[in-house]
Amino acid sequence: MSGFLICRDAAARDGSGHHFLMRRGPVSTRTLEAEGFRFTHYLSDGAADVANRLLDGEIACVFDGEIYGRPANEGLGAFLADRYRQLGEDFARGLEGDFAVAIYDFRRRILVAATDAFATKPIFLHGDAVSSYSSALGGGQRLPPNTLAVVGLDDGTRRFRTIEPFDFSHQHKDHYDDWIDAFEQAVARRAIAGGASGCYLPLSAGYDSGGIDCALRQLGLPYRSYSIHGRENLELLRRRGRENGEILPMDEAVFAAQSELLHGCCEPASFRVTIFTGEEEDYEIHDDRASRGLALIHARAAAEGRRFFLSGTGVDETLAANRHWPDARFPDPLLPWPDFDGNWQTAYLAKEELVAGVFGAEGRYPYLDRRVVQEFLWLRADLKSRRYKAPLYEYMRSHGYPFDENVKTGFNPLPQD
Repeated sequence: MSGFLICRDAAARDGSGHHFLMRRGPVSTRTLEAEGFRFTHYLSDGAADVANRLLDGEIACVFDGEIYGRPANEGLGAFLADRYRQLGEDFARGLEGDFAVAIYDFRRRILVAATDAFATKPIFLHGDAVSSYSSALGGGQRLPPNTLAVVGLDDGTRRFRTIEPFDFSHQHKDHYDDWIDAFEQAVARRAIAGGASGCYLPLSAGYDSGGIDCALRQLGLPYRSYSIHGRENLELLRRRGRENGEILPMDEAVFAAQSELLHGCCEPASFRVTIFTGEEEDYEIHDDRASRGLALIHARAAAEGRRFFLSGTGVDETLAANRHWPDARFPDPLLPWPDFDGNWQTAYLAKEELVAGVFGAEGRYPYLDRRVVQEFLWLRADLKSRRYKAPLYEYMRSHGYPFDENVKTGFNPLPQD
């Protein structure tokens, strides 16, 4: 994980609003001065390849996250800059990963910023400045998912376009095999990128993290899981096997301590979301009970030297379009729905990233892998609707992995009674 700020405003660049941003990359800081801009990159390790120099004397690149499938001997900054030289504004098309990228092209006098398909990594624009957190900019516009922005450095003009649209028009596949293959590959890429010690997994008794747990076991990859002894099905968690995991206690004092930590160290964010009744409500990350549980898990993982985690975020928003199974069905023809890449999707991804950012932990999202999502969209409508989170159900059932069929179990880390 890393956090970045690029701007030419003296007050902002000199650290007046870096309190939350610095925690996102607590190990090392790299800076570059170019064309009146200061590039500040806070890193969660010292080995990250940040392009903290002008490449060819005219391009500077900063990023957060990871690109999968790039050459192993090429650093991420150099890889992205090379793609930009070759493809220009199409450089982000075809990239697979969890990322946010900003490229300053001083020859063309433009800023080019891009997000992955679901904007899993935060990035904000404010004039010709860009940052991982709005607090460092004193405001700004969150760059939407799957979006490329081009900002003129001299005239302030802005252009936005979709990088690579999903195909909603062809619900033709009559089996789950391709989704399962894509899902296992997505888990493997993200887990292997966690290094020799492996990733870690916040594990509940529900479908979403359970599917990742199942995949990691099938793939034989190293990892560590952490659960919260709150309102969970502890019998089910134990049946899933705890030889590589830990169930953390949470009492009132621990719950209060995590709440205090979040209010002091976590970037605040609130969202106006539409709930299933069609009414709107305010969602505040600091007030979400799950944020406390995640904070406890990330703190434990950080104490053990772990920095990369796999998140089950995105399943409800992509595999269960309106969360009303069995009363609702996917239609034919299929159209995008609000939670697909906005509404709760945006809010919950922000929660994952901002809470993890307190501990410099990097989140990776296998369910939001482009191919995983596209394979689901290509399933016939009746296969999508056959069961609750149908392809995930088939995957866990085929491997004898324990789960409560057709039961939606949220992560609910309340203090123990």
